[in-house]
Parts: sequence; C-alpha cells; structure tokens
Amino acid sequence: MTEHQQDKIKENIPARPQKLELKLLEKKSHVSTDIVSFKFSRSEDNNNYYLNYNAGQYAVFDLGTKEDPEGPIRSFTLASSPTEENFILISTRIRDTPFKKKLDSLDVGISVKVTAPLGKFVLHEDHLRAAVFLSGGIGVTPFRSMIKYATDKQLPLRIILFDANRNQANILYKKEFDECANSNKNLKIIYSLDIPDADWKGERGYIDQMMVSKYLSSTEMDNSIFYICGPPGMLSAMKKLLQADLGIPKERIKIEVFTGY
Repeated sequence: MTEHQQDKIKENIPARPQKLELKLLEKKSHVSTDIVSFKFSRSEDNNNYYLNYNAGQYAVFDLGTKEDPEGPIRSFTLASSPTEENFILISTRIRDTPFKKKLDSLDVGISVKVTAPLGKFVLHEDHLRAAVFLSGGIGVTPFRSMIKYATDKQLPLRIILFDANRNQANILYKKEFDECANSNKNLKIIYSLDIPDADWKGERGYIDQMMVSKYLSSTEMDNSIFYICGPPGMLSAMKKLLQADLGIPKERIKIEVFTGY
C-alpha cells in the first residue's frame, strides 16, 4: 500500500470527538440526603463512539451554564465500573449553584457533553499488595467503581474499605457494597458513623489509628497501597493518620482531590 493510499484511508476515518453527547438514562435522589445519582448512556446515539475508562477515573461534564461564576463544566468521578457496559454513573451533592441546579433539573432523555476520562487514581497492578480505601461521604464514588470492577473481574486483590459517614442514610452504595462483599472473598468493608442509630452495630466516629489497626494485619499495614478520597478536611486528617501516626511512606499513598461536593 502506497503512502498516498494510506492517507486516503485515514481521511475516511472519523476523528474521535473531544466530547461525547451522552443521554441521561436515569436519575435517583437518595432519601434524607442532598445526594443525587445520574446514569448516562455510555455511547452516543447512532454511532460507534464508546466511553472507555479505567476504574476510578473521572470525566468532565459540560452543561453550558455560562451564568455560573465557576464556569459551565465540572469534573465527576465515574462511580460505575468499566464492566457495566450500558451506562456510566455519577453521584453528587446538589448545591445552590447554577451548575448543580441545572444538573438536578435535567430530564431523562436529554444529552450532555462529556469528555474522555482522565485521572491516575486507579487500582495498582501488583495484586500481592492489598488496597486500603479510606473514604469520607460522597468521596466513596471512585471506590464504588474499583470495588465493582475487582469483584466482576474476580481480581486476586485484597481490598479493605473504611467508609465514614454522618449517618446511615448517607452511606452511599451500601446495598451494592454488601452484595459485592457477599460474593468477593477478598473484600472487607468497615462502615463508621458520626451519628449512629440506636441499633447500629458498626464502627462509630472518625477513621483513626485504633480503627485502622483493628482491621489491618501487620502485613497489610506494611505492604498495602492506601487510597484516600473525601472532602478537604478529611484528606488532611487521613494524610496525617497514615504518615505521622502509622508511618506509611508517601509512595504507598494515593490521594484524589475530590471536586464533586
């Protein structure tokens, strides 16, 4: 094949768009919280463009809200797993901003512009090292993606999730996490609440040295990769916990600066 023939073939291949037009399939408000989850199609109508991503990555959503002082775009973690073929999932707290108000008002069937996924907050490849997830509130979204992916793919990876929330209503994805834990022998989930119900049998209060030491073996403490995602105050507290209190070297700590609040 000549170089000219190769160029002609390339001319006939459509360039992948910078942004895909993805349709809203479903939205769900979580009872007694300000959290709403949105499911979008994973491909555009009538073409072959498909949103490929790694568990834990995020994408940028453009709603065209020029009246928002922070601009028309926001980054959201894809809480869905790459194994969930027909949709992508995001969850966020609805705030009193033009962007969040427009997002909350979207009707099922409408399409929005979404960029190709970004980010390096993804599972490590050395499955001999356990993954320890430390999450606060809605910062659990990338861990939903990773846990679902590891469970569906039956990865030989030990995962321990510490999930801290204000109260039981705010435990996002609890049903799905419990289902994964029932089928994935390598998964352990520890829930902790600031304001527990009287019949609550899980942990209470913030994630601290005593709690982490209670559930991690010395081998896991010495070899695991630690992932932190949550609000800014929680990120600072967890960095101090891991580095100052537990002596975890920074090369074994991954942090996601979460922007979905």
